[in-house]
Amino acid sequence: MNTKRAWIVAIATIFAGVSLALVQNKVAPCMTVLMDAFSIDMSAAGWLSSLFSLVGIVMAIPASIVLNKLGAKKGGIIALICAILGSIMGLVTASVPVLMASRVVEGIGVGLIGVIGPSLISMWFPEAKRGLPMSIWAAYQMCAQAVMFFVAGVVTVNFGWQGMWIFGLAACVIALVFYIVCIKTPRPEENYADVESEDVSLKEGMSSASTWLMALVTMLFCIGCFGFVNWIATAWAFNFNWAEDEANMWVGYFSLGGVIAAIVIGAALNKIKNRRVFGAAMLVSYGVASVFGMTMEQPTFILAFTIVYPFVDAGFPCVLWTMTAQTCKKPELAGVAMGVVNIGFNTGILLGAPIIGGVADAFGWTVAAYVIAGCCIAAAVLLMFVKVHDFEAERAAELAAE
Repeated sequence: MNTKRAWIVAIATIFAGVSLALVQNKVAPCMTVLMDAFSIDMSAAGWLSSLFSLVGIVMAIPASIVLNKLGAKKGGIIALICAILGSIMGLVTASVPVLMASRVVEGIGVGLIGVIGPSLISMWFPEAKRGLPMSIWAAYQMCAQAVMFFVAGVVTVNFGWQGMWIFGLAACVIALVFYIVCIKTPRPEENYADVESEDVSLKEGMSSASTWLMALVTMLFCIGCFGFVNWIATAWAFNFNWAEDEANMWVGYFSLGGVIAAIVIGAALNKIKNRRVFGAAMLVSYGVASVFGMTMEQPTFILAFTIVYPFVDAGFPCVLWTMTAQTCKKPELAGVAMGVVNIGFNTGILLGAPIIGGVADAFGWTVAAYVIAGCCIAAAVLLMFVKVHDFEAERAAELAAE
């Protein structure tokens, strides 16, 4: 393993993922500014965010095909170019339909990188050493959310909603340069998941029951997680009699903490033998934390919660991206596995906010919290039935037999 080159590729890939996620997450922090600028209601403004999840579902399997046919480097370049073109379209328009169309173009880029990013890391890192780079990758959305929530106030006051678009656009241009310079395919003897191989069969990759089960586990977690993240600021504002801005500040803090937590968990994952059991424990812990966080009646423990929550929030995603490449029957099918799991990932994101919001509206925050916990516990149980392959051990056994 060429450790130095592998980490250069991983850092360039993660930076590309963060840049695309900045583009994805630029709407929520300036929602009211956009509504005023385009004279749209909350429903239309909400679609500016949720369109990404729909595009992510549609793009999941095509992204695997792009990865296999064009390769990780060309596919990633296309992803970043889509984000750049979409951002420019949005910047220069005063039309709501064109703005929606620009979000679709940006969404294609995010859909591509969601499959290409973890596949690239799988190519360069053996199974035993994927924990840390995959865990840092798992934090790319949390990192982007934290950045956008922290900069939104200053940027929108000085540059309006266009400032958020320019911020994401600049990041993607820089990421594109780094990606072109740094990304390359490993040599055959150092390629731990040859997703660009001509032997990759989309049908064979999609026939893995364990991969689809992992996608279902991911969907259940994302329903709970994104339902919690979307509504916890509103719940705290209601329970604590806070202004929305004050509640959002705390959400920004634990989103930033998630990045640190992912690095810590990633380092631990390289030493944890049974990642499946660890992932199930993290899912149950998330369910417990969500109930505690959503049912607090006073902000007495808000600081302690903000410190602990990032670790349970980052726990399962770190395991998810580390394990997914091992749910398929061959290492070269990792790209297809990433595509299948991204279907579950984006479906959960799409459903999380409306389901948990609807439950909270009808039955209150406590019931909503228990629904989140139920989703996570169900996911933990199902995760124990996900079969993973130790390709290195299987390869060693074959060589010994020969």
